[in-house]
Amino acid sequence: VKQNFETIFSESYRLKTGYEFVLHNYNLVNWILYDPVLEYAPDHSENHDSYEFAVFLQKEWRTFSFLNTNLGVRFYKFSNDRDIKIEPRLSMALYFTDDIILKAAYAEAHQFLHLILRNDIRLPTDLWYPSTKNILPAKSRQAVTGFDLYFAEKEYLISVEGYYKDFQNIYEFKDMPQYSVSIPIEDNFTRGEGEAYGIEFFFNKRAGALTGWIGYTMSWTKRLFSDLNAGRIFPPRYDRLHDISVVLTYEVLDNFNIGLTWTYSTGSGLTMPIGKYYYTNSELDGKENLNINYSTRNEYQLPDYHKLDINFKYKTLIGRLETEFYINIYNVYNRLNAFAQYVSYDYNPDDNSFDYSSSPKLHQISLMPFFPTFGFSVRF
Repeated sequence: VKQNFETIFSESYRLKTGYEFVLHNYNLVNWILYDPVLEYAPDHSENHDSYEFAVFLQKEWRTFSFLNTNLGVRFYKFSNDRDIKIEPRLSMALYFTDDIILKAAYAEAHQFLHLILRNDIRLPTDLWYPSTKNILPAKSRQAVTGFDLYFAEKEYLISVEGYYKDFQNIYEFKDMPQYSVSIPIEDNFTRGEGEAYGIEFFFNKRAGALTGWIGYTMSWTKRLFSDLNAGRIFPPRYDRLHDISVVLTYEVLDNFNIGLTWTYSTGSGLTMPIGKYYYTNSELDGKENLNINYSTRNEYQLPDYHKLDINFKYKTLIGRLETEFYINIYNVYNRLNAFAQYVSYDYNPDDNSFDYSSSPKLHQISLMPFFPTFGFSVRF
């Protein structure tokens, strides 16, 4: 249930307020393998019911002809949390001229749904888990500053922004999680904190036959958990130093255009085996056991990700119906981007086990090669 209200006192002053109420029901299963019985067996799942209630107040005010301000506050209540969270927000825009704008903003936010990442397997399996009596809501504080520069009668825009964001009450799986329907899922979590900062560059061509934009972000993200990585700072899986996007559209005719999208990003992090060592258990049986030694958390990276997509669109009228024909070509140059990587060892069928003394082999899983699609749509 959601409702917003807005009062306009003048062209330079307006007030917004509203409320939102949301009911949630989560049905979660904690198990290492999938079995269809888990879908309908009531004893194999956890049920979590919760609600969210929020009220906000926001004031937009052009104090002077050269200064825009936006001041707001949000009061947030989550059913499993005793406290009411207060989230202040402030943004300002200083106009040196119509074409040069300096911007700054600060905001605090809480999130009651956590993204929990697994590092004990190579596939990027993610779990969304709600806050409970034991799992605290995540909190972030973010500050942003930058400027916009328009030129050539606002046909072009250059924007530069720097940001800093810190996180509290973020969760990940412990190093040795236990997957069992008899163990609450949250018993496998550990709590930590983090930060992210970076700079973003944006160039936009806003008019003409050729339009589009180029965006580049250089960023760093760090995590600190006392129970993970020997208490040392590590990058999360989705930390990417470089991220580039190029989006262009060329209008060949009034009803025919060509679009191009190229994306590039640094490969995501992963934890990999880096060596082997032997350990003799002299207190039990005296046998020499072979063990795998792993890198620090997310020390290694997947290969860089990049691909090119092209689309063609043609609009026409069939009778009185607006019709659009399109051809989309995904991953034009067939880049086999790494979805995941893992290491395997020779398998010994005699004793049904892996031979960890053999040379390790690196394998890669890739998705979505060169893939064309075509079709049409009709608007009635």
